[in-house]
Amino acid sequence: MKILLKAKNFILDILFPIQCLGCGVELENLEPKKRWVCPECLKKIKTRKDQDCPVCEQFSEEGRTHYKCKKETALDGLWVATEYKYEVVNEAIHKFKFNFVKDISFSLSEILIKSILETEEYGDFQDLVLVNFSQESGEKKVYTEEEKNKKAETIIVPVPLHKKRYNWRGFNQAFLLSEYIANKFNLEICDNLLFRKRNTKPQTKIKSMGERKENIKGAFFISECLDVKNLIKNKNIVIVDDVCTTSTTLGECAKELKKAGAKNVWGLVVARR
Repeated sequence: MKILLKAKNFILDILFPIQCLGCGVELENLEPKKRWVCPECLKKIKTRKDQDCPVCEQFSEEGRTHYKCKKETALDGLWVATEYKYEVVNEAIHKFKFNFVKDISFSLSEILIKSILETEEYGDFQDLVLVNFSQESGEKKVYTEEEKNKKAETIIVPVPLHKKRYNWRGFNQAFLLSEYIANKFNLEICDNLLFRKRNTKPQTKIKSMGERKENIKGAFFISECLDVKNLIKNKNIVIVDDVCTTSTTLGECAKELKKAGAKNVWGLVVARR
């Protein structure tokens, strides 16, 4: 199987050589997933230093939802890794979503991880994501039973795709990013918890905020096949997606998760348009 995979990659490299989206260099010595944005260009991508409220998009400590905006969303906060205006980021997300380049999930997840670990001061969001992660060793934290009982678990949940869109794309880009985040920070990922019941229009194609809300309203539901009460009650949830515009999609997901008993629900995205 490995021989066939190497042969396939060799042929693809000849016919469609991968060039770094930043500098245009072909790095044949690296595995494909590390070539789309080379290590040097990845280092140059600046992460956000300040975060904004997911609703009013005004500055907010760590991206927490302002008190006055809480009536507009079920999100407790939103963490945005970098800026969509950066050409490399913009192109990477576009190729990821519309050219179906799964390997770009590696570079985008590296940006997410970098933004989480590079922040000067850790706050509520880092407390959720790093609950099982020791930054000193990069390994899983070890807790006593007493400490475990005091710590609320954190679960990673990717924004779900409708079956039609999944079949068209062949993968859920949010799930691929979630896998990297969960593996890096020793968190549980649950992609069979939240489902999309309507194949909604892409939010980017709708300009009116009112129409966006109506488009996504009631689009998600919690699985009835799981013991949801024990699975997420009083747990912290981090909803992962590649990009958001108005955060209405994340807000709808958060609403359903809160109804099911989630304690805190935050959004995590690579960039915001």
